[in-house]
Amino acid sequence: MFFILTFSSLFLNHIVLAHGLGQSLEKEVNGYIIDVGYDAIDVIETGAPIRFDFNLLTKDRASTGGFTHVWVKISPNDTGLSFAGFLHRPEFLLTGMSYTFQNAGQYELTVRFLDNEDKNLAEATFPLEVKGKDLERRDPLQAIGYGIGGLVLGVAFVWF
Repeated sequence: MFFILTFSSLFLNHIVLAHGLGQSLEKEVNGYIIDVGYDAIDVIETGAPIRFDFNLLTKDRASTGGFTHVWVKISPNDTGLSFAGFLHRPEFLLTGMSYTFQNAGQYELTVRFLDNEDKNLAEATFPLEVKGKDLERRDPLQAIGYGIGGLVLGVAFVWF
């Protein structure tokens, strides 16, 4: 009995709950429902890893689409590119990734579901808002202070 409960709590909850407590973005495209779930309960914040799950459902939600991999792009609205890459669909559980946003602002999340012949089954773009302080911009004096502090500690460690 213990093994049955352990197995069901570890593995079946992902299948039944899909996104758990997070948010879900959905669009209907080409007869499919593109479903992107993420685990931020309220807002996406800089510095906090976010788990994204990507799923392609039939219109009646009875089954998943026949995709084998997903192309994902995360880009700020103003300029640049934060992430772009392919995710292989695993045999079990959900296709997903974790990502940590470094800067606050408006982003676009683009997902493209492809089959084993790289045929585009469905594609959609979703807006994302990231709140918090920018993590890439650091005060130069703070970096110099850390460097001097490390140097002093290193000399003290070797000397004594």
